[in-house]
Amino acid sequence: MKPAFVLLCYLAGNPAGTLHLSNVNNCNYFKDRLANQTVKIGEETQKYDCYCKLVNVNKQMRLW
Repeated sequence: MKPAFVLLCYLAGNPAGTLHLSNVNNCNYFKDRLANQTVKIGEETQKYDCYCKLVNVNKQMRLW
């Protein structure tokens, strides 16, 4: 196992995607750019909420 940071993004409370990153600086960079973006779906406007979390991953997993 090795440490990694996972970027979790949610659109209106529903999971919208994850990305495993090698360090916290990369995770915060993408979080700052993706969070609070708005998407118009029909009549409603919804926004992304993104978080960084420290996790353990297998040694074979590729990190960005």
